[in-house]
Amino acid sequence: MKTVVEEPGTKRAADARTENRWRQEEEEVARRIEKGINDAKAAVSEKLEDGKFAAERLLRQGRYAVEDGLSELTHTIKRNPISFLGIAFAAGAAFGLLLSHSAHRSEATHE
Repeated sequence: MKTVVEEPGTKRAADARTENRWRQEEEEVARRIEKGINDAKAAVSEKLEDGKFAAERLLRQGRYAVEDGLSELTHTIKRNPISFLGIAFAAGAAFGLLLSHSAHRSEATHE
């Protein structure tokens, strides 16, 4: 007499159950991986969006600071125009001297 394990029909049924169990486990692993990938994509997307908003806010704040500085400078120049003419003249003269000195050194190096 043959045992239950030795009968061909029973062995095929056991193999089918094992194969079915493996297939279900594979599908579960695939679902977990897909969920993990989707979660990672969502997290990266959220961080990029947060960074974009932070950069836009920083640019806006910088622009406002520059506008405020220019406004303050304009107001100060209007209150003391002679002082700023002297400062502008001195800055232009210093820049001209540096430029001519640099050009003169450049000519001396090439000779």
